[in-house]
Amino acid sequence: MSADNPLNQIRQEQPGMLSNEWDRINKDDPEHALAIINDPKLDFPVLYMLRDQLDTRSEALESRPRIALSQIRNILHGADLGIDQMASFANQHHQVVEAMHWMLSTGWKNIVSMDYTQVIDQTAINFLHTYHENWLKEMVDLVFYRYKNKSQRHYLISAMWETANPLCLVYLANYLLSNQSVESNYARRMLHFIPEVKHANDNASAFLAFETWYEENAHYLVYTGETNDAVPGGRPYRIHYSAKYLGKYVSPRKGEPLQALMSNEKENYYGFVRLPMRQQINLSTYSCRLRKEQPKIWRSWIVLNLNEQLQSISMPVHGRYEG
Repeated sequence: MSADNPLNQIRQEQPGMLSNEWDRINKDDPEHALAIINDPKLDFPVLYMLRDQLDTRSEALESRPRIALSQIRNILHGADLGIDQMASFANQHHQVVEAMHWMLSTGWKNIVSMDYTQVIDQTAINFLHTYHENWLKEMVDLVFYRYKNKSQRHYLISAMWETANPLCLVYLANYLLSNQSVESNYARRMLHFIPEVKHANDNASAFLAFETWYEENAHYLVYTGETNDAVPGGRPYRIHYSAKYLGKYVSPRKGEPLQALMSNEKENYYGFVRLPMRQQINLSTYSCRLRKEQPKIWRSWIVLNLNEQLQSISMPVHGRYEG
C-alpha cells in the first residue's frame, strides 16, 4: 500500500471520477479494491461517496468501514446501526468509538453535501454525548470551520454548550488570537457575554481579559442552557457568586457546590444569597482575591459573620486581620 490511499488522491484531484475509478479497480482486482477500502489511511469522505457501491453486510469489510457505513445509513435513513450481536459490549463500544473517531478526524474538514454535513453533525454529537469521548476542542474547531465556510453549525453549537464543560470557553478564546479576522471576530461574538471581553479595545486585549476572568471564575461557572448563537445576548454560563465567595468548586451542570459546607459557612451562605446582587459580586470578588493573595488572612476573615465581612471590604487587605 502506498503512503497515501489512491482513492484519497482521486477524490481530491478528480472527485467526479471517483465512482468510475472504484468500479474499474474492483472489476480488475477485487482483492486490491477491498484492501484500499479497509486501509486505515482511507479518508472518510471517500467511503461516504462510495457508500451505495459497498455492502455493509460483507464479511470482507473490516469493522471500521462497516460501522461507518451503518452510521451513515442510520442517520440518513433511520436504519439499525448493525453492530455484531455476537461480540461483547466492550468490543462493540471500542469498535464504534474507533469508527466514529476515524469518520470525524478524516472527514470533518469537508463539505461534500447537505447529507454529508448531517452525518458529520450527528456523529460528532453522538461522539460527545452518547459515547462521552473527549472531542470538545475538535467540536469548537468544526464550528469555526463551518462558520468560515458559511455552512450549518447550529446543532454543533448547541451540542458544544450542552456538554456544560467550561473548557469550551478556553478553546473559543484561543481563536481571539487568530490571524484571520473572520475567526477572531467570531470568537469575540461567542464570548460576548463576558463583560471584560465585550468591552476590550481589541481582540488581543480581549484574550488577556478572558484569561484573567477565567482564572478567577472557572471553578464557579454554571451552564444556563442559553445559547448566544440562537438568542442575541444569550449567556451560556453564569458565575455562581456564593460558591466563589466560599471558595467551593461548583458543578457546572447542576450549580451545586461539590464540597461540603461547615456550619459557619452555611450560616454565611444563607445570609449571602439574600444580599443584593451588587453586594454579592463585590463580596465574592473580594473573598476570591483575598483567598488567592493571602490565604491565611482569608481563613480568619471567612469565619467572621457576614456584617463584619461587609464592613471589611472597603478596608485594605493588610490591617486588622494580619498576624
